[in-house]
Amino acid sequence: MMRAGSGVSELKSFEEAAVEGAAKALEKGGFSKAGALLIFASSIEMNPWPRVFKKLRALTGTARIVGSSAYGILTEQAEIEQRPGVAVLALEGAKDSFSPFRLSNLQESSYLAGVSLASMMNESEIGPSTSVIFPDAFSFQHGAFFDGLESEVGVSASLIGGCSSEQDGEQKTLQWVGEQISPDSVAGIAFGKNWEFEVGITQSCQPLGEPLRITRSQGNVIYEIDGRPAYDIFLELITQLHFDDSREVFHRLFLGLPITSFQTEFSRARYLVRNITGVNAKKGVVACASHVEQGDYMTFALRDPMRAKQDLVVMLEDMKNRADGRRPVFGLYFNCCARGLALYNTSGEDTALIREYFPQLPLAGFFTFGEIAPVESVNHLHHYSGVLALAFEKS
Repeated sequence: MMRAGSGVSELKSFEEAAVEGAAKALEKGGFSKAGALLIFASSIEMNPWPRVFKKLRALTGTARIVGSSAYGILTEQAEIEQRPGVAVLALEGAKDSFSPFRLSNLQESSYLAGVSLASMMNESEIGPSTSVIFPDAFSFQHGAFFDGLESEVGVSASLIGGCSSEQDGEQKTLQWVGEQISPDSVAGIAFGKNWEFEVGITQSCQPLGEPLRITRSQGNVIYEIDGRPAYDIFLELITQLHFDDSREVFHRLFLGLPITSFQTEFSRARYLVRNITGVNAKKGVVACASHVEQGDYMTFALRDPMRAKQDLVVMLEDMKNRADGRRPVFGLYFNCCARGLALYNTSGEDTALIREYFPQLPLAGFFTFGEIAPVESVNHLHHYSGVLALAFEKS
């Protein structure tokens, strides 16, 4: 039987917090040695890591230690933002249950990093499977990475995870596997065929009105929507929404782009939220943070705490139905850093609801700079979302 336990620590010393969190995770899991360890930390430096790694290996009995720096961390017990914290998930299981990996020089070529991951999967005993990844947010080119992976293994390798984040504004994140730690890399762990995952995506930004067609665009610039200047549509919408402050507009209003070509429905998680990076009244244009396709449908999406919580409840209901009476061994939750305190003005809202639906679930995760999860078997990078993965032991 597979077992897992989570631990959290708010000690100011990362070294002490990591050891305390790991000890709590082992105790809660009911085992003395682990097969793998996931660690997320909101206050970490590179230099002490080899020493911390040795202490963790001695305590837990495993060198399969994988993790990421974070803007904030979470377990089923707490969400910690804007202060030091460490979350640890200890996993018990056979050696062939877990295969950690690390891919460096991400900025040089995200495509080749994806190819390298595919090669590792093909050569390992585990083979193409579900992997949890933590890429450096500042050098991760998600499209190229997914293309590189799928060029070698097709769509049989599902990716779940979050882009590494940080809270100091230095635009430097860290990823680690075993004793190795660095920025500009992807840390991750592949799970063996004795595991299966149910994945849910919840959105902070909900669609407004009917889908709209992009009738003229180039690159990331939208010139016309439904045959009218894109700016005119945008202006009508923000006038109807009555924002108290014009600065609110770009913090609360976003574009919802289709997951697939010819998509005309934007319900639940079947759209990608992207920032509006600018508007120009004279030219009548709206600019998007990513490429848009002329002829595709889109929606405007409003970031709203009440509707976000309602969507999370819908997602949790769906996941409970999919669990179909099975008890998950553990859960991972990758939550956008624009959720949590930034969305609700209070801490612990999401994890409280997860705990309500899955009361005994050992859970760990962090506040990300981008969330990763498949939709209809295709891997995507999401924003302003929460990704919950429930792990089950195959019978």
